[in-house]
Amino acid sequence: MAEQVSSSDGVTILYGSETGNAEDYARYLSSRLEYYQISATLSALDDYPLKQLVTETRYLIIICSTTGQGELPRNAKKFMKFLLKRKLPSDLLNHIHLSTLGLGDSSYVKFNYAIKKLHTRLFQLGCSELSPRCEADEMSPQGVDGFYKEWESQLVDSLLKFFPNKIQLDDSMLSYPRNQVVIDNYADVVDTVSHSALVSQSRKSPEDTSLHFGILKKNERVTSADHFQDVRHVVIESDNLKYCPGDTVALYPSNDDQSVDLLIQSQPHWVTIADKPLTIHGKLPTVDGGLIDTKYLTLRSLLTHHLDIAAIPRRSFFFKLWHFVDSSTEDGVREQEKLKEFGGLEETDELYDYANRPRRSILETILEFHQNLKIPIEYVFDLFPTINPRYFSIASRPSSTSVELVVAIVEYKTIIRRIRRGLCSRWLKSLTLGDKLLFSVQKMDMVFSLPGLEKPPIIMVAPGTGIAPMKSLIEYVTSSDKDQELYLFYGCRYKEKDYLFPKLWDSLSKSNKLNIFPCFSRDEGSKIHYVQDMLFHKSSLVGDLILNRNAIVFVCGSSGKMPKQVKLTFSEILHKQGNLKENDVQQYLLDMENQCRYKEDVW
Repeated sequence: MAEQVSSSDGVTILYGSETGNAEDYARYLSSRLEYYQISATLSALDDYPLKQLVTETRYLIIICSTTGQGELPRNAKKFMKFLLKRKLPSDLLNHIHLSTLGLGDSSYVKFNYAIKKLHTRLFQLGCSELSPRCEADEMSPQGVDGFYKEWESQLVDSLLKFFPNKIQLDDSMLSYPRNQVVIDNYADVVDTVSHSALVSQSRKSPEDTSLHFGILKKNERVTSADHFQDVRHVVIESDNLKYCPGDTVALYPSNDDQSVDLLIQSQPHWVTIADKPLTIHGKLPTVDGGLIDTKYLTLRSLLTHHLDIAAIPRRSFFFKLWHFVDSSTEDGVREQEKLKEFGGLEETDELYDYANRPRRSILETILEFHQNLKIPIEYVFDLFPTINPRYFSIASRPSSTSVELVVAIVEYKTIIRRIRRGLCSRWLKSLTLGDKLLFSVQKMDMVFSLPGLEKPPIIMVAPGTGIAPMKSLIEYVTSSDKDQELYLFYGCRYKEKDYLFPKLWDSLSKSNKLNIFPCFSRDEGSKIHYVQDMLFHKSSLVGDLILNRNAIVFVCGSSGKMPKQVKLTFSEILHKQGNLKENDVQQYLLDMENQCRYKEDVW
């Protein structure tokens, strides 16, 4: 459901967000509009009731990032699917004034494709312009904030033309909480142990059949003990599972008890009410499609299982937080001014240096300012983001009773020499065999065959934990009667430390079911260090598979340099082996992407 302030002004802010950036800008804009007395409905694109586009929305504002190969975020795809229905009349949305903001990176070929798709289609359905579309580029000197600031200024000017009687309020005023939390002080303390057992159910939507309860059967480290990174092979047993190679699993982590207790202790007025039942007014945010069930909810369980206190604080967090600082002392005045600066658009470098660079968490921020900070319980939803599911590629062949994952534990030291552990990593390491957990299966629509060509060769490029979906596909193909050639280019640092599943690859290679080309970047004497080097070393083979045999290419691993260097290597191979000109090479690769013959799954 949408997080709704009021729909009386007909203003709707929708966001499509993969990592939380677009969501934060949407939240920030919603809060800023409150100071112009403009009430807005705030929602993820897929959570917004589509009929309200026709019945309630007059001014539509969309903020959306681009992910993958010019794709929409997960929480925007259902919305786009609806817009693309052919039977929709061209004047369906002619009552709507539209403005859009895209968040993108110009170093990618399909820069801001997601917002372009949404904007174009909405205008085809009759929308008119509220203010000009903005395509923000995080690679520019001014960063996304510079683009956002100018776009917001134009947007507000345009909105105020439709609301001429609105008067800008002083920013010292605190707006009404979006989802007000109220404690029942007269009720008995809730048994938090029983709630912990029910927390999964509180996240589950009755209509969502993709959510499953599972039992942890394996949580084993598969990298050597002296390797810097702990990579886990996780096996979860469940019932009635349906998935294919390329699909992902979403896990739902919780905060650890110690961190939650530290947060509660930092706010003394929370201590006596932390385990009492609470009531939440307003429409709650969703957790992967399911509303939070308040039947057994307390402040402690809300903070433990639903609100992300380990996240890096974003601008919208500081925009509200400074209001809760006691400024009656000199220290309080100084701290309030600092937090207010972090919540504005003028000191973007200071916010980055304070929060992003050291990867400081929301919990750490509150602990640092707690002496003069008193957060009203009513505003926890305005400050803390909900815990988002963590997605992992499935590493096992399709099974109705179990699913396997390959999970890299996130643990590192920051520039301020503090150890950081990812929320999901900390939670996963704390689980023991037999523990129950909730997960969901997400379909990814990967294509491993082509019409008229059922069994083309498959070239797989997988550094590090990118091996997970390749393992799923390889086991699926080799365990069936499919006579399909498989070529795996697998890269890691050391053969003896982080070369995952070596016995499996050796067995399949010896039985001629898999052609594997491993490379080890840090081993002494290694002549071929990276997957792109191995691809180029095998140029003749790779060129023949792609140009003459219509091979499908699947690239999986961390984003950054790897996907770009791999694609550049394929370009060089096509140029060399196919005698193609540069423009022809780029068109060939683009055609491969459009035909689902070249697919990236990067994070």
